Amino acid sequence: MFENVIIDQNPHWDGTLYKEGVPRDVMSTIHRGLALPHILSVVGVRRSGKSTLLRQIINYLLKEKSIKPRNILFLNLEHPGFSRYKHDVENLERIYEDYLKLVSPSEMVYCFLDEVHFFQEWQVFVKSHYERKKVKFIVTGSNSRLLSSEFITLLSGRTIPVEVYPFSFSEFIRAKGEQYSDQVSLLKNRHKIRGLLDDFVRQGGFPEIAFIEDRETQKEVLAMYARNILYQDIAARFGIKKTIDLENLFFYLASNISSSYSFNNLSKLTRLNDKTVKEYLSYFSDAYLLFTVDAFSFSVKNQLKSSKKVYTVDAGLAEAVSFRFSDDRGKFLENMVFLELKRRGKEVFYYKTGNGLEVDFIVKKGRHITDLIQVSGELTEEKTKAREVRALIKAMDEIGLKKSLIITLEQEGEFKEGGKTISIVPAYKFLLNMES
Repeated sequence: MFENVIIDQNPHWDGTLYKEGVPRDVMSTIHRGLALPHILSVVGVRRSGKSTLLRQIINYLLKEKSIKPRNILFLNLEHPGFSRYKHDVENLERIYEDYLKLVSPSEMVYCFLDEVHFFQEWQVFVKSHYERKKVKFIVTGSNSRLLSSEFITLLSGRTIPVEVYPFSFSEFIRAKGEQYSDQVSLLKNRHKIRGLLDDFVRQGGFPEIAFIEDRETQKEVLAMYARNILYQDIAARFGIKKTIDLENLFFYLASNISSSYSFNNLSKLTRLNDKTVKEYLSYFSDAYLLFTVDAFSFSVKNQLKSSKKVYTVDAGLAEAVSFRFSDDRGKFLENMVFLELKRRGKEVFYYKTGNGLEVDFIVKKGRHITDLIQVSGELTEEKTKAREVRALIKAMDEIGLKKSLIITLEQEGEFKEGGKTISIVPAYKFLLNMES
């Protein structure tokens, strides 16, 4: 019944390797996860490269682990050949049975389910085979609920989450055919890297965009990505009728990245009630389109009541759909630093000092504050430098830290006052994790 679709989706069965594309930084996490019995759940925004990543994993299994090609089953569940069957999870079992009839595997099967949430109650199918310990599942999805509520009831404790974002700066550099692995090569090529950083700030990290040269085409494709996510991953999934309200709220927030807001203010601006605004924001987050950041407080109650700040999953996407036309690279750079902290698995807040000064990021690990970070495009003006330093010194006093960080586009140096040290680091070093 499904044999033709299965065969078409698995060209590696004849031993052919897939085109590798750009090596992704999360592969080290995936390699560790493949050695465990747990389900690997690969989740991220649409067009972030999840399907390509799955093909890289298949190549790894074929080349490095010598897995038989036909013991690897890849299924893109959004394929039109499956669309009429998605409402009944038993059809997933029928697809798998057709695979077994085709190849009769005698060893462990590696089953890749791309965009798994396309099938309703897919967890039932996955759980039944997981418990028989004959199938290793790698599943992908475009919404964060794959890591939370949809797993809690049936698959809790059986999964290893892997979040995939658009290219990091190091991945972007690799996409451009460059690679700098140490301080010597970094400093030797710093002018070229600085130029690549300007490109990265402007166009972001969606993989397809890295290979499009024309700026207007880049912006058109990014705007299309945004609308596809809004209409396919949010409006259709949650049954939103007035999609123009959803779009207007997203475009407003994307035009004001790193700015603070309250639900009440957004409600007045958009003429939506508080409840709808909260719901839409949760949908944006669920689809990995926007992220909100709380003000840090030692009181959880105060933290939840605080105004929020908003960032997008990609600075280039924000620039492409923004209502604003000013070249505010500092805001986009701040967004990129936020995303890099997310990639590193950091718990991120912003901070307001007792006298109302703001620090862009306060980073928490467990119960401890580890970093205070300001992001400033330029520190050439003394007034700007004094403002950033004053906020950090006050925050360090209140939090009890001796060191903090300012990330800039170019400047580098160090500032000391009263036993406290503020390091000034160029963004390319921070984003490449070579700031020390």
